[in-house]
Amino acid sequence: MLPHIAWRLEAMIAAIADRRAPATGAIEQALRKVPRHWFVPSLGLALDDDGGAVPIDRETDPPAWWDAVYSGMPIATPLGDGITYTCVNPAPSSVVDLLELLDPHPGQRVLEVGTGSGWVTALLCRLTGESGSVTSIEGDAGVAEVAGRNLAAAGVRPRLVVGDSARGCPERGPYDRVLALSTAPDSWVAQAAPGAVIVGGDGGGSRIVVAAGDMNSHVK
Repeated sequence: MLPHIAWRLEAMIAAIADRRAPATGAIEQALRKVPRHWFVPSLGLALDDDGGAVPIDRETDPPAWWDAVYSGMPIATPLGDGITYTCVNPAPSSVVDLLELLDPHPGQRVLEVGTGSGWVTALLCRLTGESGSVTSIEGDAGVAEVAGRNLAAAGVRPRLVVGDSARGCPERGPYDRVLALSTAPDSWVAQAAPGAVIVGGDGGGSRIVVAAGDMNSHVK
């Protein structure tokens, strides 16, 4: 890894502690193995806490682009028309929050709903290891295509599915973990193995533990 990327990556990981407890253990190591800039395009919008959006452009202002990528800010990326922005690359602290709630382990089967840029998908691949599997569903074919290229360049191979997130992907289940930024519909619960964990919600995140024929919810 180039020196300027290495120190930026370490600074990003250290800065997570400004918003929450520090990232530790397997999640901290996964962040090092999956540099964020692999999943941020040349053009984007850095989103601040007050709802503002600052354009970033790797071609015209590389230092500002690198600063934004390894800041604590979420980044929105453009669709093919170059005007509409979507596919938010979430803030590193939010990613750690969700991954800690999900608590994935090597060898587990994971369903991710909403591939986005592919950054979280790649982190899940690292956390579940070669013995695990990650299936990621994306509703937008263009977003999924870009994510597929990002993930291939990162050297990970999840199963990418373009389709209706509410349906899930039952043919790849049952899943030990389900991660989504929305409320869990019954279809996801039905595809989860007993004892599975479902994490969702675009706020602080909610955690559901699925029991055989029942489920108990725990909200953080």
